Amino acid sequence: MQDLRVLHYILGLEIDFWKGHAFISQSRYAISMLRKLHMENYKGIDTPMEHTVKVPIKDDEKSFEDITLYRSLIGSLIWLTVTRPDLSFCVHKLSQHMQDPKLYHWKLAKKVLRYISSTLDYGLFYEGEDLTLIAFSDSDFAGDRLDRKSISAYTIFLGGNLVSWLSKGQATIPLSSCEAEYKSLTTTTKEILWIKRLLLELKCYTDEDLPIIKNDNISAQTLANNPVFHARSKHIEVAHHFVREKIIGREISLEHVSSSNCVANLLTKPLLKNVFMKMRSNLGLISKSMLIGT
Repeated sequence: MQDLRVLHYILGLEIDFWKGHAFISQSRYAISMLRKLHMENYKGIDTPMEHTVKVPIKDDEKSFEDITLYRSLIGSLIWLTVTRPDLSFCVHKLSQHMQDPKLYHWKLAKKVLRYISSTLDYGLFYEGEDLTLIAFSDSDFAGDRLDRKSISAYTIFLGGNLVSWLSKGQATIPLSSCEAEYKSLTTTTKEILWIKRLLLELKCYTDEDLPIIKNDNISAQTLANNPVFHARSKHIEVAHHFVREKIIGREISLEHVSSSNCVANLLTKPLLKNVFMKMRSNLGLISKSMLIGT
């Protein structure tokens, strides 16, 4: 074994320490992506995907000829989401078309690169020693226009620092927005309990500490807190009802949050510029130049 001292670079991740805090980014990796496609001098844009974008498109759209190039780019973008959760939704959508990408998808991917070129020095900032676990859960009902499945998303913060996030299509088609949100709560609960148990093993968390999950759908919260089955929930898979068990067993706490403050919303759909930038900031994504300026 060899002591390499303080970690600064590993697998494309750049780690900088500033006044006892950490800043993690992938600037050099992003620059190499742009250079590979000769896009380092393209004009940057403010959001990775316009809020009016509709994916998928008509089947008669012209196919993109270089499938290997498309797949290579999407693979690189997936790795970039390790420190760039603001890219999670658009990369999720574009990765659904790796089998037969259209020219339209390639153009969308290039727009993502233009957004990256304007945010090269952005990364995740970690500060403080608070170990409070708070998660935000959200879904976009029938958001996938290809198969009408909903998008589940969560963001989990440890002491105000983003440690886990997800943007993924649900396995089954929900029949209501309540069901879609409830399924997303299930996914979020699984992840936050796993993180809690990891912290318990590290002896920096106690059973008395209660992780909080925040959601903006009142119907889903009512269903999670109400142990009585009714006509509207009979069809929901039993596996999703374990959220109730965890609430009753005081393993998690469920709270309401307004849609405008539910940061998981960023991972479910394209947003307007001002909303997107607010959510991005709330995730802890900042520019390195801003950090140095402080």
